Amino acid sequence: MIGSVGNRLRLVLRQPETIAPVPAPEPEVPEVEFVAYAEDGRLSGSIRLDASRLSDMLNGHDEYLLVDVRAERIPGGEPTIVPEILVRRDELLLVHATGPRGERERRLRTIPRAVSIQTGPFLVTGDLHASAGLDTIIYFRRRRPMVPLTDACIQYSTAAGPVTEYVDAIVVNRDLITWVQVGEAGAVARDQLDIAMPDLGNHTA
Repeated sequence: MIGSVGNRLRLVLRQPETIAPVPAPEPEVPEVEFVAYAEDGRLSGSIRLDASRLSDMLNGHDEYLLVDVRAERIPGGEPTIVPEILVRRDELLLVHATGPRGERERRLRTIPRAVSIQTGPFLVTGDLHASAGLDTIIYFRRRRPMVPLTDACIQYSTAAGPVTEYVDAIVVNRDLITWVQVGEAGAVARDQLDIAMPDLGNHTA
């Protein structure tokens, strides 16, 4: 269930242990897993997205009221079910969910460019779909705050050791990243770019 009041988006999630409701006709959009990463933890559950892309939904609101959400601290920490939690966009580093990528007729012609991004404790690699002929970093900076990547990989450390997660698509909060680099993940230790720098002419190609 999705609803909104002003700049607040209300997302009702479902946990596996939740008692199943009375069967209803199958909705057009299937239930998908929703995972949001903050600086020191993540929030997750199952949800039915509306017809728009996840990045469009997140960019359209400043706050998200998550209902019936599984919360767990990173690193370590036992997960707990929280009845309701209000999260601001400037608290979310990453969000991913399987589901629709938007209406095909509204998609612009783009070229996938591999990028590596550091945000909080997370290293993210994936494809940024940039307009043909436009510098990748400039395109990244001109996007709305929540920027989608496809074929993504998330890496971070926990008390049990390093974790690597692969997802079809992830949305990155551009306003909270430490640096972004164009190219494959193996080169992230060299020529890192601070996205907060105003100079558009000096960047990794």
